[in-house]
Amino acid sequence: MNSVSSAAGTFGHFTIKAVSQATGLTVETLRAWERRYEVVQPSRDASGHRTYSAADVARLRLLRTATELGHTISRLATLPDDDLAKLVAQSGGQARQLPTRGQGFVERAIDATMHSDPGTVEELLTSAVALLPPTEVINAVIVPLVREVGERWHRGEVSIAQEHMVTDIVRRLVISVSRGYLRSDNGPSLVLSTLSGERHELGILLCSWLAATRRYRTHYLGVDCPADEIARFALEVEAHAVLVSLVMPENAVPALAQLNDLARRLSGRCEVWVGGFAARDLAPEDVPAGCILLPGSSDFERRLDLMAAQHYS
Repeated sequence: MNSVSSAAGTFGHFTIKAVSQATGLTVETLRAWERRYEVVQPSRDASGHRTYSAADVARLRLLRTATELGHTISRLATLPDDDLAKLVAQSGGQARQLPTRGQGFVERAIDATMHSDPGTVEELLTSAVALLPPTEVINAVIVPLVREVGERWHRGEVSIAQEHMVTDIVRRLVISVSRGYLRSDNGPSLVLSTLSGERHELGILLCSWLAATRRYRTHYLGVDCPADEIARFALEVEAHAVLVSLVMPENAVPALAQLNDLARRLSGRCEVWVGGFAARDLAPEDVPAGCILLPGSSDFERRLDLMAAQHYS
């Protein structure tokens, strides 16, 4: 098992080995790209070893994807990150999915949860963040872990305290790692929140992380926020889109009425994206004009890439 210190000294500063595992590029390729094309400029630690920022890792993933789509590294090396993201989005997004490597992290984190060992849970999740791409951490580690802990709580195998322990660790970790990404000063602006009565936070936090990896300017408003407040803030920051997450069913949280209010107040000045587990139960014909249903994480990521491509075109 990799310790936190062996993978990352602090959030967003990674060894060349961790970067290789996170991007799928070999250490030899990384060194060659740096030497020949100066694609990134890593720092050096006290021992003289390379250390990479989260922004470096994000750029290297873009470069790898773009080369897999057929572009030459010599042409790509001088492009800024915004142009690389646009190129990848216009070429069809991810060239291929990386293999799932999260099962071991999940199994060990579950075991640590059952033994009320928050230190090990946090260490495992931090290592996963350092070693795997964000999408894989979310879909293959965090989501399965939280789901399994929830199911065990329902069966009486995990206590409320243990479930809250895991939720708090995940929340703090996602917030910390999201802040490690550099935002583009001229990137798209995205406001994220949940509507009044909706207090499930994890999904919207994960979406904020995914947007940050694409250099969006993200504004996270938290949970249980009235539609009029979300709209007012979105207009003040000139948001390009507002994302609201729905987890509770319509009979528990009257989402459609609030969505109508939100869409009316924004009146076409920015898009309203509707995601979350309960979004799958909404009929498209019932969703207000100006709202776009994004029921799955892949739908959200495609919309992010599409907006980025349009924004930089």
